[in-house]
Amino acid sequence: MKQVALILVVIVGLFSLTGCGTGGPALGQVEGTVTLDGVPLPGARVIFTPVDGGRSSMAVTDGSGHYELEFAAGKKGAVVGKHKVTISTFEEGEKDDSGKLVGFVPERVPAKYNTNSTLEVEVKRGHQVIDFPLDSR
Repeated sequence: MKQVALILVVIVGLFSLTGCGTGGPALGQVEGTVTLDGVPLPGARVIFTPVDGGRSSMAVTDGSGHYELEFAAGKKGAVVGKHKVTISTFEEGEKDDSGKLVGFVPERVPAKYNTNSTLEVEVKRGHQVIDFPLDSR
């Protein structure tokens, strides 16, 4: 009987250490608004890339410039720690049967926020609002 009780205590202890199978890195819930020259920026891809390595998180802004990061399918947030942030509206598009590029969306955001991004933020545990008031100059 004592062995059964000991085994149960060990099993319960293991479940408490593993979080009942939730696993994965610590995440912080991140949302905010992206504006360009004070105007909401819809359709922008917002990507948080951990400086120390690991999986990036991404979102696309809605019509009011609002975003909410997603770490993986059905899992909101970003890895806790320092991130480089890129924000872009560029979409390459595709070529039609005649070879003409269709669906191309030119970049509206300056390179200092995407290809040469200077944006860095710290993601903490819990919920946080991180807004990006971008300037086109």
